[in-house]
This record gives sequence, C-alpha cells and structure tokens, in this order.
Amino acid sequence: MISALLNKKILIQKGVDTTSAVLSPDIEFTDYMETWAQVYDRASRVTYADSEELIYTTEFTVRYTSKTKLINNKYRIKYDGEYYRILTLNRSSDIIPNQSIKFITERYDT
Repeated sequence: MISALLNKKILIQKGVDTTSAVLSPDIEFTDYMETWAQVYDRASRVTYADSEELIYTTEFTVRYTSKTKLINNKYRIKYDGEYYRILTLNRSSDIIPNQSIKFITERYDT
C-alpha cells in the first residue's frame, strides 16, 4: 500500500444497540477512531419509490491495525459531512497480507 494515497481524513463510528423511549430497538453511534483513508467513488444509481433516491457506492481503504480489524457492519463512516453505511469489508491486500482493509459503503441522498 502506498502511504501517499491515504490522503483523506475519515471518522469511523461504532454502532451500539439501544432501545428508544417506546422500547423499540435502535442504534446509537459513538466516535470510534479517526484515520487517514484512500477514497474512491465507484458508482451511483437512482432508485424510484415514493421519491427519487440517489445511492452512491464508495470505497474507503485504511491501514490494517488492531483497531481497524475489529470493524464490522455495525460501524459507519463519516466523510466530508456525509454518513456511509458499511456493506462489505475486504481484508486482502496486493502483496503483503494484513496491510490494508477496504470498506465498500453506500451513501444515500434524497
């Protein structure tokens, strides 16, 4: 992994299961870690339901560390004022194993 490509600051937030005032399940997010990442916008698509929704697919690549290896789908990423839901994780690297983690995420705009 080339360190110069990790040029965008992101915030990773951890989701904790809670219950709301009416006892329905809810997720509350707390800050987990701030790190540098490579950001790549893969695609965007439009879905039509009650209203038009733009869905953006974005890849975030970060260093593999003891903190980043614990991240799963209950976490989310905040980048450039927007929130991204983690769909999948890819822990493989090109040459050296356990070098980077790639998050495939979606951001919604309505």
